[in-house]
Amino acid sequence: MATRDELRERLDDAYELDPDDNEGEGKETYWRTMQDILGEAEALGDTELLFEARLAYGWSLRGKEWKKDTREIFSEWLGLLRFCLTMWRDEPDAFPEHNVTAMWNQFFNILDIFIRLYPEPAARVHRLIDELERQCPPSRTKVRTVLGHYRMEIEARRGNVAEVERLWRSFQLAEMPVGHVLPDGVAEVGATMWERLGRDDRAIETLTPVLTGQITPREGHVYVDGLLMPYLRTGRTDEAVAAHQSTYARTGMKLEDIAAHLEFCARTGNEERGLDVLHRNLERLGGTVTTVQQMWTAAAVALLCNRAAERGLDAEWAWSCEEDGCDCESAPLRSYAELGGQKRWWALEFAMKLDELDGTSFSTEAIMKRLHAEPLVDRLELPAPVSEPAHRVKPRLSPHLAAATTDELRKELGRTPEFDRRAERVVHLQRLMQNAFATGERDALLDIRFAYLDELLAYKPTVMRPDLFAAFTAIVRLHDADPSLLGGERLDRLWTAAPDVLDRVLTRATVHAAQIRDLLGMLGRHCRPGAHDLHHLRWYETELQVRRGDVAAARAAWAAFEALPSSCDDYATWPNVLRRTGWWLDLGLDADVLATIGPALSGGDGEERLIVPYLRAGEDVKAREIHERTFANAEGPWAVAAHLEFCARTGDVARAKELIRGTLDMFHVYYDDTEFTFDMLRPCAAAVLACRLIAARGQDETWTWPEHDCCPAEEGWTYARLAADYRTELTFFATRWQELTGAGFHTRRLHAIADAPTEPT
Repeated sequence: MATRDELRERLDDAYELDPDDNEGEGKETYWRTMQDILGEAEALGDTELLFEARLAYGWSLRGKEWKKDTREIFSEWLGLLRFCLTMWRDEPDAFPEHNVTAMWNQFFNILDIFIRLYPEPAARVHRLIDELERQCPPSRTKVRTVLGHYRMEIEARRGNVAEVERLWRSFQLAEMPVGHVLPDGVAEVGATMWERLGRDDRAIETLTPVLTGQITPREGHVYVDGLLMPYLRTGRTDEAVAAHQSTYARTGMKLEDIAAHLEFCARTGNEERGLDVLHRNLERLGGTVTTVQQMWTAAAVALLCNRAAERGLDAEWAWSCEEDGCDCESAPLRSYAELGGQKRWWALEFAMKLDELDGTSFSTEAIMKRLHAEPLVDRLELPAPVSEPAHRVKPRLSPHLAAATTDELRKELGRTPEFDRRAERVVHLQRLMQNAFATGERDALLDIRFAYLDELLAYKPTVMRPDLFAAFTAIVRLHDADPSLLGGERLDRLWTAAPDVLDRVLTRATVHAAQIRDLLGMLGRHCRPGAHDLHHLRWYETELQVRRGDVAAARAAWAAFEALPSSCDDYATWPNVLRRTGWWLDLGLDADVLATIGPALSGGDGEERLIVPYLRAGEDVKAREIHERTFANAEGPWAVAAHLEFCARTGDVARAKELIRGTLDMFHVYYDDTEFTFDMLRPCAAAVLACRLIAARGQDETWTWPEHDCCPAEEGWTYARLAADYRTELTFFATRWQELTGAGFHTRRLHAIADAPTEPT
């Protein structure tokens, strides 16, 4: 067994391995070394050394990888600290003050992690704070002050502004707990907290003492990013511009700093600068959302990308697999539309989980508000870039592919069929495109683009739609710039793809309406005489205006379609008759449908679409006749929506229950842009209405959601719970379309259905 002096020396030597002092290197070696030392300290039994060894091992656990959950690490760490706390309470004079301070600071580190990094339920955080306050002697006023500050932070995460105000005033009256916190760090965290709570005045008040030197700043530390948006929203525009210009290009920004610059650019008409900031910080923005800070930053990325797409700045770009955050086996090409949609859903999903932990709806509402934040000014002039914009820099060559010249690229293109799986062919073609972008090669690039387009079109409609739209738009843009570029065969392929691409991006949320409008405009300049090109464009122009909820524009587009001198059989098919029937019903033009299309629908496939128009027109007998005749075979979004709304409006609880329970799989979707179609919005709203009826009638009950491909059966469901769940689904997907169309027509319309009065008892 080692002596005390030998173990003391080993512990001092081990401190030299601290990865914090070695640029993060040697984390595993460090914690394993500390684990060995702790074992020997326990065997030795020296109280003071054991106390320190437990602290050292606890601190080293930050470098230990967990198997399933972060709680594996933090439960062990907390256990060690509780041992130390008990030892100190039993012998308060037995340990050096710096080790006692270190113990409390490690508790504070865990609280910080539980609040901001790997969030724990708010109730658990409060219980831990309560426990520590009970164990803390009254004489430790600084410790109590810090515990109060963390209580304030967890209430801020919950959005409890009144309690935050109360705790903030108490903290301001107390002595600054130096030794446990850094005063400038407290101000920085406080400014971010107040900004997220919507208190720009408090954010400025909190951080200004650091900027003016009243609170000593740390050397080389930048603080002003935290006031970008508060300055902007309070009219201090010159200060906001100066803060942005002096800091946006620096390296090593924290996530909250990146978020501030991205939002600043998105809301001042400086999307180009925002993309520059985005690309300078790609290594920080990879992966999913797993922390509170990542949630807020993802929302800022989504906001910027949506604004960029609306401004016509969407494009294909390479996220090189040599950069952190990019899986080297994944496809390297991205678009801002794709990135924005992905980050949008990740932020919202994490916000929902956070609200479940906190027992509030604050995070979801705050993230939704941030995603929909309007520009504060149309265009705020900024000084010239401090260096070449990062998003304009050519990408590096793919490390997986040496081909760079025209001949080499064509040779690799010829190898594409050798890959068995389509996903592998897509990755290969994207790497070829990355190398063409890197070298500026154009001759082979067009061939690669068409091969890539063919592969994307061969996917089912739910897959890689943003990539398809970006790939197709890039070819159309080349054609628009040089109409002689494409030969007859390629031109045919282009126009054959056009309706397929437009159908996919108007059926499921994919890209901004402005992008679709621009694409239609470019194609419209190059319609071929004698072909049906113009039919395609005017048909989908009508659908675009329907998605935007613009009744006048939709009528005008349809009139232009009908005015074409020749007919197109593609759009006279029964599925397309039903499709355009849905357009007018989506716009609330029931009378038009009953007068023009109603007779053709009566007795035919899809006549369920007439149920609600007849009901609203007061023709209850006709509505009920169709309902009775078609209810048993109701399937698909339009039929389910019509029957659910009929049941809710006529008070038929039994059938409402039957239909809801029989169509659960239809509503079982992931929160992303993959599966959910625009037509699913109506049955979602009708399901909310029907579930409300069931609960209002006092006929709610508990039931089990059946087993699904993705998850086991789940007990404890009620119709009231289902109504809340479907309302969330409706809100998330309706507002997604609102983001992409810039119009809230359908969000209002669908919530009006969900909130409609139900038939009284």
